[in-house]
Amino acid sequence: MTLVLERMYDVYREYMVERRDMRSAHLPLAGSPWPLMLLLATYLYGVLHAGPRFMAQRKAYDLRKVIRVYNIVQVLINSVIFLWIVIKMFVVYRDYNFSCQVCNFTTDYRGMEEMYLSYSYFLLKVLDLADTVFFVLRKKQSHVSFLHVYHHTMMVVGSYFGMLYVPGGHAIMLGIWNTLVHAVMYLYYFVSSYGSQYSGWWKKHLTRMQLLQFVHLAFHFGIPLFFNRECKFPRFWMGVGFLQALFILGLFMDFYIKSYVVKRKEQ
Repeated sequence: MTLVLERMYDVYREYMVERRDMRSAHLPLAGSPWPLMLLLATYLYGVLHAGPRFMAQRKAYDLRKVIRVYNIVQVLINSVIFLWIVIKMFVVYRDYNFSCQVCNFTTDYRGMEEMYLSYSYFLLKVLDLADTVFFVLRKKQSHVSFLHVYHHTMMVVGSYFGMLYVPGGHAIMLGIWNTLVHAVMYLYYFVSSYGSQYSGWWKKHLTRMQLLQFVHLAFHFGIPLFFNRECKFPRFWMGVGFLQALFILGLFMDFYIKSYVVKRKEQ
């Protein structure tokens, strides 16, 4: 038993201390993984068990004003991060390599800029967990689907480990796509809260935009993974990005078919 515990400690120290990017170790939630694990465990227990039980005998909370403010904040933050990355990568630096972009682990301005952008993106994914909490408090438990909970949880986990091991580089394309889609998505939520007649059109095309995102990300990670053996970006994270994009694409495709193709045929 002692040998097992020692081995577990050695593995933990190797991957969480020695191999990680230490530039972000001092930042809140970016150091030890235990606070984040506690946060996610609380989130999952709350939205799947404690929350529904708490709301069982209560009326749904009217959170329209709170959610409208939340949506606008999300639009602004996602737009700022998206524009910052795009302008810096494609206008200022103009050296992004779509086939293989390595990470910058230096402590100069550009290296630290990419690290802080990765950290900001991670915090944004933590903020996204509030979506599910709002569903529970409004007694919309049917919205708390496997796709929703899995996607939100894995985005937090993925952005955390991405910040630790590959802050920026080839993976920054995920941040570009995700912040763009979320800026549009939360703008859609905001407009829909006022009963827009175009809500159905927005929702359908937003889903198509999400499908396009994951198709492109599958190619973005898959091409260097399978066809560029010289790429110095870690192949393990290429594989993770490729498989995750395919898996989420499958889930969103299933949602799209059930929501728009099957229903249209039934009508």
